[in-house]
Amino acid sequence: MATLKDDHQDMFGALVGWTHQDLGERVMIKLQSARQHLAEGDAPEEFHYLMTKNQAAVLGQYLFALSGRLPAPAKKRRWFG
Repeated sequence: MATLKDDHQDMFGALVGWTHQDLGERVMIKLQSARQHLAEGDAPEEFHYLMTKNQAAVLGQYLFALSGRLPAPAKKRRWFG
């Protein structure tokens, strides 16, 4: 029986862009990557991931921890803005 590793070589690339779409209870994340320098007119590869907002929050916290940075503090709300 073939495995995923047999069917696909490990893919490595540089993250060159991302977008997201809020779908209510879920979020669609689109990651764009390139395995080599993109010439003018070349399009990066795109990967779409559907996840729950909880999964997105866990991923975000993981990336903050990995980077050694903290998320921006929430702005204080005032009565009179």
